[in-house]
Amino acid sequence: MASSLQNPQFPKLDGPDYLTWRIQFLVFLRSHDMVGLVDGTNHAPAKTLSDGSMDPVFSSKSKKDNNILNWLYASITEKLVSTILNLETSKQVWDALQSRFSSTSQSRVALLKRQLQTISQGNRNCLSYIEEAKLFSNQLSVAGKPVEEQDLISYLLSGLKPQFMPFITAFTFATRDKELSLDDF
Repeated sequence: MASSLQNPQFPKLDGPDYLTWRIQFLVFLRSHDMVGLVDGTNHAPAKTLSDGSMDPVFSSKSKKDNNILNWLYASITEKLVSTILNLETSKQVWDALQSRFSSTSQSRVALLKRQLQTISQGNRNCLSYIEEAKLFSNQLSVAGKPVEEQDLISYLLSGLKPQFMPFITAFTFATRDKELSLDDF
């Protein structure tokens, strides 16, 4: 059992990588059946029972919460640890990190939209180009402004190198009567 409660083994959160870190951390928590403690769906019971004795369920959840706190502290950089030191529960830490890195400010959303709308392939291979566009799209989703798949495909098509003009023509012809998913694209 001790080996199943080891610290997560992925790069530490530093800021710009929040979305990737969040997904990896959630998968890690799911593997330990502990997501409810950070997303608020698993509420902590009262500390004591009606007879005044310690509630064993509270004790168990408290231990799990402390494990998550340990994992959170171990999975972020030192500069971020200093911003959450006064928080007492894993949910408080989780919410603080989410609030900090899921900024929904108008200027951030506008910047992400502009970056997505003006993305170009440049000297990158297609996979790298698509991954960067997906990153912008995912960041917009986290900010509460999801990008429709067909719009994302349109941005990708407009930023391809000129040598892909035959592909763009074929794709446009193939999708005149039906939409294709990003995976099919």
